[in-house]
Amino acid sequence: PPPPPPPPRFTSRRRHTRLLTQSRGLGDVYKRQLVSLLQAGIDMDLLFRTDEAVLADTTGGRLAQLAGTLAGMKDIHIQLDGFADERGDADYNLGLSERRVQFIRDQFVAAGVHPNRINVSAHGESVAQDETLDSYAFERRVSVKLFIDNAQSLAANPNPSSL
Repeated sequence: PPPPPPPPRFTSRRRHTRLLTQSRGLGDVYKRQLVSLLQAGIDMDLLFRTDEAVLADTTGGRLAQLAGTLAGMKDIHIQLDGFADERGDADYNLGLSERRVQFIRDQFVAAGVHPNRINVSAHGESVAQDETLDSYAFERRVSVKLFIDNAQSLAANPNPSSL
C-alpha cells in the first residue's frame, strides 16, 4: 500500500504519536487511518423508542463498550446532539431531547470519559422526511460525533456543562 499521508497541520506530532500509541493492536497503516478518520470526525446515531430517554439493552451494551474504549483515549472529544420526532408538543419534545442527550452523556462519564471532553446540545424536534413511522424513528436520536479537534463543537456550544 502507499505510504500514509503526513498528519494534518492542526495536530501536533506529540498528540499524533499519543493517539497511535493508544490504538494498540492495530497495524501502523490502520493506526494512521484511524487518526485520519478522527481528525475528520466519526458520526453515528443512537436511536430511541417513542417517548423514551434510555436505550434498548443491546444498544446500551454497545455504547458501554465504546465509552470504555474512549475513556482511555484522552485526545478524542465527543459531541452529542439530542433530537425528538416532530409529533407532540414542542416544549415536551425539547425536554425529551435533553433527557436523551443527558442519558448518553452520563453513560460516557460513568465509563470514565472526563466530562470536559463531552459537549452536549439538545435541539428538540427534528422534521421527518415524510409522515411514516419509519421516518419518525430516525428522528428520535442522539447523534454522536467523535473527533480530535474540539474547536468546532465549542463554537456550537460554548457551555458544554449547561445540560
